[in-house]
Amino acid sequence: MLGYVPVNLANIVISFGTIALLTRLFDAAEFGRYAIAMVSLQFFHMLIFTWLEAAIARFHARAEKGDGLASLLKTSYITGIILAALAFLILLAGLYVLPLGDGRMKMLLGFALGSTCIMVIYNIGIEAHKAAHRISRFSALHTSQSLLGFSVGIALILLTPLRETAPFIGIIMATIATIMVDLPFMLKRMKGGRFKKKLSYKYFAYGLPISLSLLLSYILSQGDLFFIKYFMNDQAVGAYNAGYNLANRSLDVLFIWIAMAVTPIAVTALEQEGLEKTTQVLKNYGATLLLFVLPAATGIALVAEPAGLILGISVREEAVKIMPWIAFVGVMNGFISYYAQRAFMLAKNTGILAIIMVFPVLINIGLNIWLIPLYGLQGAVWATLAAYAIGLVLSLAVARRYFPLPLPLKAFAQTSFACLVMSGCVLALPASLENLPDIIELLIKTGVGACVYGLVVFAMNAANCRDLVQDGLQKFKPPKTAAP
Repeated sequence: MLGYVPVNLANIVISFGTIALLTRLFDAAEFGRYAIAMVSLQFFHMLIFTWLEAAIARFHARAEKGDGLASLLKTSYITGIILAALAFLILLAGLYVLPLGDGRMKMLLGFALGSTCIMVIYNIGIEAHKAAHRISRFSALHTSQSLLGFSVGIALILLTPLRETAPFIGIIMATIATIMVDLPFMLKRMKGGRFKKKLSYKYFAYGLPISLSLLLSYILSQGDLFFIKYFMNDQAVGAYNAGYNLANRSLDVLFIWIAMAVTPIAVTALEQEGLEKTTQVLKNYGATLLLFVLPAATGIALVAEPAGLILGISVREEAVKIMPWIAFVGVMNGFISYYAQRAFMLAKNTGILAIIMVFPVLINIGLNIWLIPLYGLQGAVWATLAAYAIGLVLSLAVARRYFPLPLPLKAFAQTSFACLVMSGCVLALPASLENLPDIIELLIKTGVGACVYGLVVFAMNAANCRDLVQDGLQKFKPPKTAAP
């Protein structure tokens, strides 16, 4: 996990920087259109490309055991390039035919969706580095690409009239630059490999259900935006997306960070050490997720009002109202995508999760159509909360039928108790704190909550955190000198 700190810090900077800066540089309607384009980008990528990236993550360790790694990489790159070219042609035809109003929206979607056609080439290399445990190279490349794309996008907003299109042009420029740096390294590892159609079919059969399940999960989390746009307006889309992202991305950063470190270890353990070792890795993984994510969600719910200072004025009032609910939606979303999904991935029964997620998505769609006209943005929140609760129960229950996925119930009880103690202490703080500037109130409440939670979990050794700290400190002690 420490090896992935640079990537995690870059994700934090970009996640909060995007929300803080774009909600100020854009008005609510512009931010709403940007949100629609970003969601469309993710939908398009998951539908067309994610199956290939998922296959690399799963089959890389097995290919390393023999001489198949060069063929895996060459097959993946050639398949990715062909897919990207075809997808771009389909995209251009679709934008030409679809009635999307003015040309500005077509240009926005063109650059947004075009950026993902380039991103797949970059992602193949990134997934290979991660699967091979080349943590330093992965961190350097991913951090550079993320920060460069973000910086160029902000500069283009400030210096050009591109407005909502600028962030996507920044992504394109940064991705091309990173590919140029990484591709020579990867070409050396493809030497001697051959393009194999059978491998492409195998990867497609394995990865397509993962793409569909992720797509369905993403519809659960972001599909609300299209219903809000239909029943309300672009301003409401902007406010909802700002509040959702501020709460959910805070947790998503933690999920991605921990999963980024553990997933390659779990795959390698299964391929090289067996089921018992893999189960132990997953048990510790689930407990660690709870240790970090549950207090983060509770903290977001407790400090939503002062945390709204991160957002621009045009979206702040409505956004902070939904943040406490979305924080716990984010916990359920993360455990579906980054915990239950790992069981299906390791068992190679990825199609089951896609089938499971159909029911929560239908529930979400039906509740959105019913509740948004009645209750506005709050109706969208309730629809998402109900759908995710059903999805989490279903995914965990079915996952355990195909793989011995541990349920970290002890860690859940311990971290929940610590969160309750933390909540009581924060809520007991003097009401006069609300008269202070938002940043001061936020820092005081966050500091008190973090100290209380840390003391309680350390006292209980929740998720073995005390053992982890002691083991970590032991590693930094100088070795004992042997007696003469």
